[in-house]
Amino acid sequence: MHPSAMREQIDKILLSQSFAKKSQLRKLLEVLCKNADSQAALRPDMVIRELWPDEIRTKRSADVATEMNRLRHALDAYYDGEGKNDPITINLPNRSTSATNGKYEKRWIVASPRNGAEFHALGGRVAEPQGKPRRRLKVIGAIAALCAVVSLVGYISIRALGAHEQPKFGRLDGSTLEIFNAEGKELWRKAFPEGFSSNWYYEKGQAPRMWFGDLEGKGRTDVLFLYLPANSPLSRSTTLICYSDRGKERWRWTPGRELPELKGSAATFWTVALRVLKATEKRPPQIVILSSHDLWWPSQVAILDSNGKTISEYWHSGSLNSMVLADLDGNGKEEIIATGVANGYDHQATLVVLDPDRVFGASSEVRPEFQIQGMGLAQERLRLLFPRSDLNRALYQFNQAKDPMVERGSLRLAVMECITPLGCGIWYEFDKNFRLIAAYAGGDEFRSAHERFYQTGKEAHALSAEEQATFLKVRCVVGCKSEFVAVGNLVP
Repeated sequence: MHPSAMREQIDKILLSQSFAKKSQLRKLLEVLCKNADSQAALRPDMVIRELWPDEIRTKRSADVATEMNRLRHALDAYYDGEGKNDPITINLPNRSTSATNGKYEKRWIVASPRNGAEFHALGGRVAEPQGKPRRRLKVIGAIAALCAVVSLVGYISIRALGAHEQPKFGRLDGSTLEIFNAEGKELWRKAFPEGFSSNWYYEKGQAPRMWFGDLEGKGRTDVLFLYLPANSPLSRSTTLICYSDRGKERWRWTPGRELPELKGSAATFWTVALRVLKATEKRPPQIVILSSHDLWWPSQVAILDSNGKTISEYWHSGSLNSMVLADLDGNGKEEIIATGVANGYDHQATLVVLDPDRVFGASSEVRPEFQIQGMGLAQERLRLLFPRSDLNRALYQFNQAKDPMVERGSLRLAVMECITPLGCGIWYEFDKNFRLIAAYAGGDEFRSAHERFYQTGKEAHALSAEEQATFLKVRCVVGCKSEFVAVGNLVP
């Protein structure tokens, strides 16, 4: 039978009164129809993701079998009533029962002519009773072709106009968020009576506070906006707001949670990075948010679905301040790369790499006062600690890693040895296998600061080759075969 015949029959069923109030069964029937040409590859987990996107982890194959059985009964009721004269029947084979040859049924859905009706070999249409003039078929065919052309032209026009009116960028004007299309035409605006925290939005080097893209794969541009009010910002957490392309608020999400480790401090978390994982064959786009407590620890990496529901989260004992998503090894899968400070390891600068499918638990710390309890231990793909210089140890409580960048298969980041003013950067570069290929002072800031601090007194000394060599001692806590990161061909 031609596939179009099955699709037309299923469309008729979906629009029937029998299925008007059966939203879940309609959705299941649509999933089966969509995968009718590739049924052998359709698996229960794929059906689960379509039917219960918010409950993926709690649903099993048995739930799919239950819904299939409900759909069978609903189809039987339809064909006993509204569809009793339909020329095509839609059936759901029992895939758990083996046939006479001992093999199990692989098809999920089949269409069959009813009461022995004959089908045209190419078109899949029910043959007209003998004696009907062929001219009628030609007229019907011509009308159908014309309708198809009109529908196609209309569809293309709607998509073109829709793309023209999609959000492209935004700006803050006073206490108003304004959204524009690619030509600079204002599409819509939102008023925020409490205003916007100027320091948080306009501080140099801050990550973008807005994101534009298609979260649901429907060809429409969603807008993600991070909001922090001007009124009492130090006591308020940021809020992630999702708007549709037309400006309708879809959902809100707030980072962090109450933890015993906060010791009575308010659970105030500020989002410092917002990214979106690209869709793969196995999953739709997912939102990744990095947020830190306003007292510098702990930090949360959360993954959300397109409806703003938290899928998973990772907690780190320290302030993570920067994050990028990148496919370093070229396997087609992005990884989460975050940088900051590890409080539980002598307040050293750190780099953490997470597999998006294994984001859970809390980082393991050697200092028990910084260990987050009750979440289980995380399984990072990689966790590095960067050495603190003698200048940093003499003047500051910690150094910190920031600004990770991935270019042409290599990862580059800076470790700040002078905190106030922020500077004295030591730059590190790793290849795709995280072998160290460069470690050097960026400019003369670190050398000058070192010389000024150690130019007098009994500890006076110049920056030695031995001290510079310590920069190569990047410790690997998780993900390496040795205590320190392997050193490749160093850039001179």
